[in-house]
Amino acid sequence: MDNPCGTTKAHVFESTEINGTPIYFGSGVNPVNSPAQYFVAWGKEALIGGLIHTYNTKSPEQGAEWFVDEDEAEAKYIKIQKLLAGCLL
Repeated sequence: MDNPCGTTKAHVFESTEINGTPIYFGSGVNPVNSPAQYFVAWGKEALIGGLIHTYNTKSPEQGAEWFVDEDEAEAKYIKIQKLLAGCLL
């Protein structure tokens, strides 16, 4: 399977769904010359066919953010869950 330009295979460590919105925490290979390898993604089309965009995108409905530090990515995963659950306003 070929990766379309701007995407990479997503290795999902953990996923959950809050109010119908899936949230993913995982790793992948980010663009050349970038040390980022961990991601948090949310939205129904954040991962398509096991692939994720290699760039940051953010909107309330869908997004993906890349991180160098695994702990920072995990903290963002928890924060996105709380935001979607309405616990952080």
